[in-house]
Amino acid sequence: MAQTSEPEGQAASVLEDVVVTSTRRSSTTKDTPAGVAAVGGEAIEEAQAFSFEAFARLNPSVQTNSRGIGDNQIIVRGISSSGKPTVGLYFDETILTGIGLDGGSDNQPNIQLHDVARVEILKGPQGTLFGASSMSGTVRIITNKPDLDTLSGGFTASTASVSDGNAFHQGEAYVNLPLIEDRLAVRAVAWADSGGGYIDRVGPIAAENVNDQTVTGGRIIAQARLTDRISVTGTILRQDQEVEGPQYFEFDQGAYRTTSPTVENFEDSSNIYSLVADIDLDFGTLTASTSLLKRDMTLLRDSTPTARRFGIPGVLAYSQGQELSNWSSELRLASTLNGPLQYVVGGFYSKQDSDTYTLAVLADPATGLAPCFTAADCRANGFATSDINSSFGSTAIEQYAVFGEAVYDLTPRLKATAGLRYYNADILDYRVTTQRLRFPTSPVQTVDQVALDAATTEDSVSYNFALAYAASADTTLYARAASGFRPGGVNDADGAAQFGVVVPEGYSSDELWNYEVGVKSYFGDRRYYVELSAYRIDWTDQQIAVTDPGGTFVYIANAGESVVNGLEAQITARPIDGLFINFGATYTDAKLTADLPSTASAAGSDGDRIPYSPEWSYAGQISYEAPLGAEATWKVGANFNYRGESFTGFNDQDPNQARLDDYFLVNATVGLNYRDWLGTVFIDNVTDTVPEIGLRVTGDGYRVYTVRPRTVGVRLSRSF
Repeated sequence: MAQTSEPEGQAASVLEDVVVTSTRRSSTTKDTPAGVAAVGGEAIEEAQAFSFEAFARLNPSVQTNSRGIGDNQIIVRGISSSGKPTVGLYFDETILTGIGLDGGSDNQPNIQLHDVARVEILKGPQGTLFGASSMSGTVRIITNKPDLDTLSGGFTASTASVSDGNAFHQGEAYVNLPLIEDRLAVRAVAWADSGGGYIDRVGPIAAENVNDQTVTGGRIIAQARLTDRISVTGTILRQDQEVEGPQYFEFDQGAYRTTSPTVENFEDSSNIYSLVADIDLDFGTLTASTSLLKRDMTLLRDSTPTARRFGIPGVLAYSQGQELSNWSSELRLASTLNGPLQYVVGGFYSKQDSDTYTLAVLADPATGLAPCFTAADCRANGFATSDINSSFGSTAIEQYAVFGEAVYDLTPRLKATAGLRYYNADILDYRVTTQRLRFPTSPVQTVDQVALDAATTEDSVSYNFALAYAASADTTLYARAASGFRPGGVNDADGAAQFGVVVPEGYSSDELWNYEVGVKSYFGDRRYYVELSAYRIDWTDQQIAVTDPGGTFVYIANAGESVVNGLEAQITARPIDGLFINFGATYTDAKLTADLPSTASAAGSDGDRIPYSPEWSYAGQISYEAPLGAEATWKVGANFNYRGESFTGFNDQDPNQARLDDYFLVNATVGLNYRDWLGTVFIDNVTDTVPEIGLRVTGDGYRVYTVRPRTVGVRLSRSF
């Protein structure tokens, strides 16, 4: 899209180009031969869309299957399935994409979007420039960098009343501090959220508004201009998130009510360290980057429905934890030649280590508290007999890649792009069973058993081809064909083998080809900007979740083929001075084109829709700003989004099938800007809707994840 927020102060009368770096060089959205959406930092700030789930409501190009503030599955163009992530997630040069607690694409990091310049949504495979995790798209969070010359800063604080819930408070503050004029500056931002709980727990451990959240974070970016040609940027970030109880309600209990008999806390700490050097050469820019993501996450989930299915008495708490480390480095050269040829070439290395543990343990029915959180903790404190099933493991992925992409001017108006990336990864998986599934009266396992010790190697090549034709200075037509893939992996067969269930040792990579055409154009004296695109995706060897006939053990297998046909439309407009309109819509027809094998519990058939893929989605923002006296302006605005119905499985033969109903959400604001001060009254979820933004099917129903009820608040901001 061209622009999703207005400049500060009264709006300009025409639209301006939005610069993006989706091709690893500066370009505008209009001139990029691919589907690219850029949501500006001001739009994010105005909507207070700091969490990724809230951000996804601003643009229909990206969807989330959300199960709480730290548990998001990101979906672009309807490509959704079990297995590893299909969408790459970047924070500047740092890769955030990780392995979920269950080894899949869930639990993706939720670094809040404070003091960002924009968020770029790159639609379709981006494997040539962004790697294997970018099978169906890439989301890039681009932060505001230090200004070497200007002292500036600001703060925002808000408080809000949540309908039938606890008060919710948010705040952020930033400062830009030049230390050496034109040579060295630091930009720092800090943020915090607290409260906002609205889920009531009924039953033996009844309590109201149990899902209060606490989020604290901060980021420091230092930028040094060492010479006129060399600059270095360093980033340090830390964020801590905690939720005090279940983040869902049970469908059969009604909105905002759960009978969970165990305490379900969530804790998540993320740290980012990054260093980037840019060297301006006579023929291009050489960029060297290295970054480290460290994440420590603990998730408690009630597993009593599973205990009932196995006839285990009492209440069962399920504890999962992960320590994730992802170190990546890249060296690339982006040319700045005078002739018809431009190119980007580079090399990439990363090493990802993930240590995980799981524990199903009998909890105290009077308090819902688990007596221990790991098998070692249980044994050390005399609760070994409460351990019903436990394990720990590690995954190490070491990957190398080389890539290149060239753009050639065939004529003054016609450009051709060709790129490829070769990827190689060594994957080590190690799992130890510390307690095989047992009944409380069964003997306790005393010797750890190695359930999995496997090494695999994956390699693949991704391609990108595109043509862009400048029909005029304001209109670009493009066509693109690109491939993407996702690495395979291994399954843990030990638990299933205990009950005579045969699970395949592993699954291979799946791949897709994306074909699209589009047009991007300004018109009406640049008061309007439109993007239209149509695409087809052929997806083969799709990774799917398979459940054994008894409905207990889940593993990953390759099966089936799918086709996704889609349309995307975006319009940004300033039809009159002060009025800003942005609207986007997507249509996605994502279906299987071959029956799944009879061994798959999903029982998918030719023509079934792919899970979590709504056919229709749209989102928009509208605002009007006008002067109020000589030094003030007033502004009224709203943002809205619609998501059509989708399903958790392929059809009603799947025991895990459930429907996520369609929903429409709207937020509204009224603000007054006087000099450097801005006061705003806001209403989130104006219609008090209860949308189903995520589901988890259990043995006796399903759990619904939603957004806060109607929230009314005030916000005060100042900048200098």
